[in-house]
Amino acid sequence: MERTLLHPERAAGGPGSGLFDTVEDVAGLATVSHGPFAEELPVAGETVGRVRQLYADRLDLDPLSQAIIDGEEVGDDTIVATGQHLLFAKRAGEKGRTLAARCGA
Repeated sequence: MERTLLHPERAAGGPGSGLFDTVEDVAGLATVSHGPFAEELPVAGETVGRVRQLYADRLDLDPLSQAIIDGEEVGDDTIVATGQHLLFAKRAGEKGRTLAARCGA
C-alpha cells in the first residue's frame, strides 16, 4: 500500500509518527475501494466526483458506478472526510446493461 508523506515532521519522529497511529491520526487519508482494489489515499476534502476523476485508471472505476461512503449512497458533490471509506460499486441487477440503456436512449 502506498502512502504519501504529508508532513515532514512525521518523518523525523514528530507528532503523529507513532507505530500505532490509526487512519484518523494521519491527516487527509481516506480508504477508497472498487472491486479488488482498496487503498488509503490523501483525498479528504475532495468531492467524490474529483476522486472518481483522479483515480479512475488506478482503481479501474466505472464512470457510472454508485459512490457509497460508510454505507450510505452519495452523489458526486459529497465531500470526503478523513478516515471515511469511499466505495465505488455497481448497483445490483445492472450487470450487462448497455450505456444506452442506462442513459435512457
